[in-house]
Amino acid sequence: LNAALSDLIDAKVIVVRQSSYSIEVEIQTDLLFSSGQAKLSIPAQDILVRLADALKKFPNPIRVEGHTDNVPIRSSEFLSNWELSAARAATVVHLLMRAGVSPQRMSVIGLSEYRPVADNNDEKGRNRNRRVQLIIPTPPAEPVPKPKPKPVVPSPEGLTHDSKKPH
Repeated sequence: LNAALSDLIDAKVIVVRQSSYSIEVEIQTDLLFSSGQAKLSIPAQDILVRLADALKKFPNPIRVEGHTDNVPIRSSEFLSNWELSAARAATVVHLLMRAGVSPQRMSVIGLSEYRPVADNNDEKGRNRNRRVQLIIPTPPAEPVPKPKPKPVVPSPEGLTHDSKKPH
């Protein structure tokens, strides 16, 4: 994923983080959407199509999470940041699906303002909190095989316990 999207990562258009449990792709919403909207910008569509091309090669599930800042939305379309965050995540899922990512792999989650990554007290922090994240669980690492126990070979006396023998 990093190799396929290296130019977008280098340009800080997307951020890719990896843990032992998942890969996380973060896209700031000012690149994806206008304020208070869930319609994708043209540049965002191109970026998401590239992301879809990289993702459709793998079988892992993809959880698409929408996040907002804590400024209440004033819109007839969205009653609250809950609806806006879910609508933005759903819009991303629809584009990924049209670009070839299996819909059975994806889920939509709207998290509203309740998982901030920065302080909402200034515009810079609010901008960081307005984002869409793709969480891609990775399979656990193969467990290290345990050594097989050595077979017990009975002694000529048979299996006995002699408390007088030293241990």
